[in-house]
Amino acid sequence: MNESRTKSAAPDEAREATKKILAVDDEPDVLDFLQLALEKNGYLTVTAPNGTEGLIRAHVEQPDLILLDIMMEEMDGWETLRLLKLDESSCDIPVVILSARAEPRDKIRALQEGAVDYITKPFSLRETLEKIRTILEPATGGDQDAETKNDDGEVEGGGD
Repeated sequence: MNESRTKSAAPDEAREATKKILAVDDEPDVLDFLQLALEKNGYLTVTAPNGTEGLIRAHVEQPDLILLDIMMEEMDGWETLRLLKLDESSCDIPVVILSARAEPRDKIRALQEGAVDYITKPFSLRETLEKIRTILEPATGGDQDAETKNDDGEVEGGGD
């Protein structure tokens, strides 16, 4: 069995409620880079070197988000995504595709098959982290007393 890694963020960098991200990619350099960058930004990181191991890690670890490559040996990202969405234990976990495939049809297919976003390699770390934050940010639902920031960064209060 291929080795997968789990490492938690340093305590001084950890967020109040640390979110767990599973990165699935067959390129060790990409996994190492993602793990380092995500942990530096306070995320608990779990990695898997292929789709088969990714399915196992998703089931066992129950991550808050999955970053999934498409072009992998053994089981590609399309099959992994399909099986993640069919499994009751992982069907609600948001999946972001992280792939070198840049064709619009691949992006459309990913969204149609249940991915929440598609990031093309090579990717901007800053943009990727912002997308992750947006996906993992707790929703306020219909809470009218929630405060939000407008485009100018000013706080707007909830309803009275």
